[in-house]
Amino acid sequence: MDIRTLLGLIFCLITSVDAFSQAARRRLPSSVNHPAINHFAPYMSLDGDALVFISDNAEDYILTPFFSYRTPRSDWRPPAELPRTIHTRLNYLWGYTLSPDGKILYFSTIKTPGVGGYDLWMSERNGSSWSTPQNLAAPLNTRAHEACATFTPDQKTVYFMRCETMSQREASGCKIMMSKKQANGRWGEPVALPPSINTGNAQAPRILADGETLIFSSDRPGGKGGMDLYVSRFRNGSWTDPVPMTFANTPDDDQFVSVNASGRYLLRDAPGDRRREMAEFLIPDHLRPKGLMRVEGTIAGAPAAYLSVHDLANGKRIFNGRPDGQGFFKLYLMEGSTYELSIDPEHDRLLYYSQRFDLTGDTLEQIVRVTPRIAPPKTGDEIPLDLVEFHGNTTDLTPASSAEVKRVARLIRGNPDREFAIKVVMTGYVEDSIRSSPELMEVRYDSVWTTIEVPDTTYVDADSMMVQVRDTLIVQPVFHNDRTQQQAEAVVSALEGQGVPRDRLPVEVMALPGDTRELRVFLVVRR
Repeated sequence: MDIRTLLGLIFCLITSVDAFSQAARRRLPSSVNHPAINHFAPYMSLDGDALVFISDNAEDYILTPFFSYRTPRSDWRPPAELPRTIHTRLNYLWGYTLSPDGKILYFSTIKTPGVGGYDLWMSERNGSSWSTPQNLAAPLNTRAHEACATFTPDQKTVYFMRCETMSQREASGCKIMMSKKQANGRWGEPVALPPSINTGNAQAPRILADGETLIFSSDRPGGKGGMDLYVSRFRNGSWTDPVPMTFANTPDDDQFVSVNASGRYLLRDAPGDRRREMAEFLIPDHLRPKGLMRVEGTIAGAPAAYLSVHDLANGKRIFNGRPDGQGFFKLYLMEGSTYELSIDPEHDRLLYYSQRFDLTGDTLEQIVRVTPRIAPPKTGDEIPLDLVEFHGNTTDLTPASSAEVKRVARLIRGNPDREFAIKVVMTGYVEDSIRSSPELMEVRYDSVWTTIEVPDTTYVDADSMMVQVRDTLIVQPVFHNDRTQQQAEAVVSALEGQGVPRDRLPVEVMALPGDTRELRVFLVVRR
């Protein structure tokens, strides 16, 4: 997937869990975190599937950068040493970072050709190989020293440190800079973050997946000692005063960390049972950034399709992209809103895929895998239209249904030789002889034959009056909650407004008893 299509990225955890139930500290698996080897400065991509770190597992125990990655179907691959085209003794050892999707490696080196001192460089991963490194050039690089580039999920803003002095292992006189990508694709002139952040020696910025939370290290007064970790948030056009990350700070230098897009854990190196290991520390709630949920899948059938996501709270499209050549895609949704995913084929005759995600609750699934099918409709298909909804107990379609109605209309128009029908099925049907519930808004009248006794008026003598029996037709009201016919007609009317002739849209309705009320709309392929 093209990197520009990333909304944000997320760490791959299978289940949704409450932060209080998670371990305060957990180490990365031994496949990348061998207990007999020292590990330093781990940086995990925002999507949680790529990792770069420094280790002494090399010739003569020289500190060397290693890279590992995983896929949805595999655990972490054995770490591989970065090639000599990237790692040399001219590099700033602690400056390795990754793009949000882990496919681009960023590092800092003083090798030529360069702009000045230590410059920012990049190399792109293709399978197990890396491209020839490229200098990020001016204005990001200057005659000073730049390192530790970190990017927002959309890759349109970069944060990095610019230092007065730098060597392979040390940097001083550093300030955190920020640059935005311009309309022409080039980086704008970097600006320094405000003095509230750039106090003392400010280093190693890490912009998190929410795009507004920044972690950095500083030797400002008041810390636990050496370089300490701080967090600041961009709110209402300015940065909040930095807050120390007390849960992770120590009397030693605390600098090179990362947080994947789940926002739950801070990854750093820490003392282990035998050596320095890579461990994750649970971030307290008051410091935790907004988390993101990753949605991924492989499109079956015709993978050539367009993907988009709309935020239903404001109606804005927040994601637009296409799957890769094999139909695989992944995208990211930030907690706190409701989103609609749409996968639309290149040809109107093919099925589409849509799904709604409500991320406004207290829990957040870390990863959701979907299995969309983009193929021609077949006779007998009942295509669920779960995004067609009605206001409460009415026959009025919600505004959020309009996008789904347009997709259905496009599919019907794209198949002029097929016969379709709109089907509405309700479970939870209830009826009563009185309006015993506000839900029983519908009424029908049933005719019932009954037998009644009436006096026979042909007798004058009351003592000898006889009773006469008659069959009588009584009309009784029945109050119920079945609005399927009217709701089906409402869907037909909406489709007619999108250019589908009404005579192409017969309706089928069904109301079934049940303990729970549920209403579903289907597009039936009759022929």
